[in-house]
Amino acid sequence: MKFDKSKWNEQQDPLFPSSYRPEMFKDLTTNNKLVGMNYNQLIAKLGTPDNKGGGLISYKIMVEYGGGIDPVYTKELRFAVSKDSLISSYKVVEWRK
Repeated sequence: MKFDKSKWNEQQDPLFPSSYRPEMFKDLTTNNKLVGMNYNQLIAKLGTPDNKGGGLISYKIMVEYGGGIDPVYTKELRFAVSKDSLISSYKVVEWRK
């Protein structure tokens, strides 16, 4: 699915990222030059990050809760921001309980 900012930021519940994010992820990372953007350009493109701090900003791609209240799987897109506010790299971080 082609990246679309409004669908990327669409949320029914604040605990869950947009259901479109997993489908748009590949287009976003392969057809957009993310490294080299400045912080404000990235925020303009993707919207408010889900987490930020320590020179990193991240966007949830997928969260699965299974049957309980704690997540059993998460996938996020994490960006490293340099001291001069440029996106220096990004990576996908997955966690499974």
